[in-house]
Amino acid sequence: MKTFYRGKIFTFNHTATLANIQGVIPDSLFVDEGKFTFLRDGVIAVENGIITAVGDYSIIKKQIQAEDNLVDYSNKLITPGFIDAHMHATQTSAVSAYGEKLLTWLNNYVFPSEVAFKSDISARREYEILLNQLFKNGTTSICAYLPSSYDGADVLFEITHKYNMRVIMGNTIMTDGNDELITSPATSMKISEKLYQKWHNTGRIAYALTPRFALSCTEETLQLCQDFVHAHPDVYIQSHLCENKNEIEDTLAKFPWAEDYLAVYEKYDLVNDKSIYGHCIHLSDSEWSRMVDKGAILANCPTSNNYLGSGLFRYDIAIEKDAKFALATDWAAGNTLSMFRVMDDAYKVGMLNSFKLETLTRWYSATLGSAKALQLDQYIGSLEVGKEADFIVIDTAANELLNYRLENSHDLLDYLFSISSLGDDRIIDATYVYGNKVYDINLPCIQK
Repeated sequence: MKTFYRGKIFTFNHTATLANIQGVIPDSLFVDEGKFTFLRDGVIAVENGIITAVGDYSIIKKQIQAEDNLVDYSNKLITPGFIDAHMHATQTSAVSAYGEKLLTWLNNYVFPSEVAFKSDISARREYEILLNQLFKNGTTSICAYLPSSYDGADVLFEITHKYNMRVIMGNTIMTDGNDELITSPATSMKISEKLYQKWHNTGRIAYALTPRFALSCTEETLQLCQDFVHAHPDVYIQSHLCENKNEIEDTLAKFPWAEDYLAVYEKYDLVNDKSIYGHCIHLSDSEWSRMVDKGAILANCPTSNNYLGSGLFRYDIAIEKDAKFALATDWAAGNTLSMFRVMDDAYKVGMLNSFKLETLTRWYSATLGSAKALQLDQYIGSLEVGKEADFIVIDTAANELLNYRLENSHDLLDYLFSISSLGDDRIIDATYVYGNKVYDINLPCIQK
């Protein structure tokens, strides 16, 4: 039995890249071009969590059998679920704390809030709140930093596995800094090894070795991270890079042998094509070139960077270099889980740098572009036959102002721009993960 979902369809196709999508101007509102598909009355078919057909309803309806289900989302938009490439699953209770600069904000608000994850009860409660909010905002995949403790990290692996989410996550390695959070280097690696063995490639889960940032690690810790990566070459790596100027200065003072921030990670073989580095605002020309040459992933977080006053990311350089680039919330330094708000802030950051980060580029970087950067585009990021059925349903009528604005929208770019500029969680009508509905605006909460 298949389920057919009818509605407007928007998706990028596998031929789209960060370099070739910028500058594309569609001819009309409803188009089907090589790099993307937009259908006024389309349908996707899903069977056992996999997309089996995408196309015009007038054509695909001939495939519908009596035993199949038809879910009618006519006049609503069906589009791939959003991918949040950098967020902290431990910071929900600290969101919207007063906007100090990065290091002060961490010490005053974040580190104390993360201590709660030593309690299984506190961890489960906060994770369920977090996931409900993610689904409510249309996010279906995350790259997440988990607690430094084994039990606190294990719980979110368990919960996301229950939802059958495609996620990249790891325990935050912190061996220098807050006394209530740090572990010894050897203990951190034991936790990492145990979580890797239990969860990596289980269902739709990938493990990420997660040194918080260079300032939270000793050289012994980084050496053990290098040993771990050499022993597990398929592992992801995630950390922070060049987010804040004071952070850079402190890092170079801690590691005086390093020519720049990136060199600290490079010395320990932590920069490769599965490395996800958050922020990357203040990269030098050399760091830009080395990141691109090694295929490292830049996960930029404009809502967080604006909230903490960290700086303006150079989207023009990322596109010029065709970097592996993704958008992210950096929850909860970013004070929203909405990728609409992230796309909106990215547009504003680009404008402040006298660069127009175009609408298609921003949508691409929150969906297929992120999946490609993470080497997951064979699974997620677009609505194409054979992909996993992670998708959302957008109802623009649920936002009166947006709906009014769209009465005068007559081309695709304006349509998508208006949604990303004015949209919020009210317009997410439903969220599906692997073909299963995990959020419905008409139901208070869907539990697995």
